[in-house]
Amino acid sequence: MNTVADMTTACVLSGQTEMTGLQQPSPGFLVFSRSLELQYVNRRALELIRNMNDSMTEAGSIMLSTQLIELRDQIRRSLDSRLRDHVWEPFEVSRVVTKGGLEFLIRGFGHPNRETSYYSRIIFVLEELGSAKQNGSHQLHA
Repeated sequence: MNTVADMTTACVLSGQTEMTGLQQPSPGFLVFSRSLELQYVNRRALELIRNMNDSMTEAGSIMLSTQLIELRDQIRRSLDSRLRDHVWEPFEVSRVVTKGGLEFLIRGFGHPNRETSYYSRIIFVLEELGSAKQNGSHQLHA
């Protein structure tokens, strides 16, 4: 199951994929409001989502994978619970997804806002870990 996130109000960072000091692509970032409105996405996130979904993004929308939706919803439930309990510390939930022989690390962060729950955010950091076969054999040798 995929769902579409509306990009009409989201800020999209343009430009080339940035490289870190180790010549690896920078991570992708997605920011959702507590009401699950997409507020920010960078170009690398669009590339990684495209690779995870085997589908193209359409003008003004992004197809989110089931894994990303489930993690987003899990973080929102935790965020709502923490806001009710007045727990203000950010938290992280991570998941490794394998698609088409590639592994992706999805790190989701819930950021409660003490002043008003309206400004609480869900932030995703997406990274491509590489080939699942390669990573599996590397773990066996380690």
